[in-house]
Amino acid sequence: MPTVVTQLRRRLRGAAPRTATPATTGYERHDLHSSLDPIGGNTGPDVAALDGEDHTDGDPMPVPRPAVPSLTHPLAETWPSAGLGLTGPGADAAARGFLTAALAAGGLDAPHERTQVVMPATTATTLFDTDTTTLPHTPRLTVTTTVEQALDLIEAQILHRSRLVDTRGADTVADLRALDPAGEPLPPVLLLTHTTAARQDTRIAALLTQGTRLDIHGVLLGAWPNGDTVTIAADGTTALTDGPADQSDHSAPVERLAVLTSADTLALLRVLAESHTGQPPTPIDAAPQPDDRQPATRNSTEADRGARAETPGPAATPTPTTASTSPGPVEATGHNSATARPHASAGSTDTIDTRPHPITDTRAVADAGGHDTPLSAGPETVPPAVNGEQQQPRRVQVSVLGPPSITDAASHPPLRAKALEVLVYLAVHDGEATVDAILDDLLPDAPTSKAPGRLYTYVSNLRAVLRHTGGPGDYLTHPQNRYTLNPALVDVDLWRMRAAIRDAERATDPQARIAALRRAVNTYRGHLADGADYEWIEPYREAVRQQALDTYLALADALADHPAHQLTVLDEAIRHSPYTEELYQHAMRARAALGQTDAIRSLRRALTRALAEIDAGPHEDTLALANELIAAQQRPRPRPQAQPHSRDEDGATA
Repeated sequence: MPTVVTQLRRRLRGAAPRTATPATTGYERHDLHSSLDPIGGNTGPDVAALDGEDHTDGDPMPVPRPAVPSLTHPLAETWPSAGLGLTGPGADAAARGFLTAALAAGGLDAPHERTQVVMPATTATTLFDTDTTTLPHTPRLTVTTTVEQALDLIEAQILHRSRLVDTRGADTVADLRALDPAGEPLPPVLLLTHTTAARQDTRIAALLTQGTRLDIHGVLLGAWPNGDTVTIAADGTTALTDGPADQSDHSAPVERLAVLTSADTLALLRVLAESHTGQPPTPIDAAPQPDDRQPATRNSTEADRGARAETPGPAATPTPTTASTSPGPVEATGHNSATARPHASAGSTDTIDTRPHPITDTRAVADAGGHDTPLSAGPETVPPAVNGEQQQPRRVQVSVLGPPSITDAASHPPLRAKALEVLVYLAVHDGEATVDAILDDLLPDAPTSKAPGRLYTYVSNLRAVLRHTGGPGDYLTHPQNRYTLNPALVDVDLWRMRAAIRDAERATDPQARIAALRRAVNTYRGHLADGADYEWIEPYREAVRQQALDTYLALADALADHPAHQLTVLDEAIRHSPYTEELYQHAMRARAALGQTDAIRSLRRALTRALAEIDAGPHEDTLALANELIAAQQRPRPRPQAQPHSRDEDGATA
């Protein structure tokens, strides 16, 4: 997931305890829609709550408000009937906020809220600093070649909705929804364009005025005398531009608008496009690498870098980080929606003080819960000698597939929860990660001045536990702004699984390949860090699960001539991945090879129950396969024909 989504998650999680209760606000949850609210106080990833400082004190945060005001909400009075003009240094950024919030509105259970956006190509090029061929493809965003084509679409919507409203005797689209909730979804429509020539402006004003009762709205970049115009500062704060008295009498203020950069908007549109279509823009072959991404907002400013540089902590050196993906050719002409392509994020460089700083017994450090407590011992302790001789280090076994743990870990000192998370993080990244990546992912909300010291505390605790478990040794080193696990002294089950998969890929002998695949699946005892709710873990957990699933399927294919052995593998795979239909299909074929008709029916029922848990159902191909295999088992088999008797010359039967 892009960095901006992580920032939004942190923003929402931090805001949830401080908002009013659903009973008093009428809102039951926070989501991407409300965090990108362009009308109201929730202003998305640029707000102060993302700067890493503690904002738990003070007044409650504003209650979330709709992304695009509709006729059914009191904020409709701030939405002029002929559209809203945006001017000032933050106009483009606010328009991107409107666009993203509109596309984030609604969901599977709210078809009337899935806002449709119509935008000419010239406006899209201006807002995203790129051509329309790089925009993600979603049916809810229509990019037209010209302004005239965009207005033709708006006009067609007005005619269509007017017929529906008049047929049912309703006054507005809102009334029509109330009269016929199960009728054709009529979500809001947002026209996003620049102010143009006088003739086109007159047509825009006329269409938007007619569209007011039909839930069709407009946001225009530039001064807009036909409606209201707001001047937007770079931070999203607004001021109502003076206009004709009869057009600027709205009593409710517009307040602050969400402002987004082009890079963040394109990243969010990629995520939204995937949620709208169910199709990922590019194949995901492996877990994302934290080093290859834009640092979080907390670490991206010069002020923050200065604050961190003043904090004594682990040795570090400047490390540039970049994130990019390769765009490809797409088409976007006429009334077609733009096609999705990945977006390249700009990198940045953080500078951290390189001076070593040992923690003493008088220095306050943060415990696993985030509170400052004195540490009674030095940074590391070494196990005592046994019979006058120092213990020889032994390889420490670490499990991250399933509940994370250190096998036979020493009871003293106790392993801090955050130290265990550091261990899992390093294990996932093949034993090595930069200090910046660890701070961004594991301590995103810690004050900048305290984060390096806290990380050093957790690393010291982890080193102490490893040494008490396996004896003295360099289990965790710190070369050049990185923390590295020593593979000679630390053995991780995830590493063994990956090594076995590599052996299987290189094997030329079928039996050697099967043996390697067996080692891999036998190592996979459960999901990555099962039971741990680390904020950063989910994409890596899914990547490891998919890697294990592919290995199970490869082993099942290799055992196709031995259906009984194949079933043992498939049953274990289904236990780990109960929603994967391909596993059930392989298991049905194996059961059919063994003549187990009832077992095929049981697999079909088990799949149906499992998918029902996630509000889904078996694909028609899976059901057809089950029916075909069952019918083949029940089909009577032809009896062998008796051989004709032969007689010898004397007439005796041979």
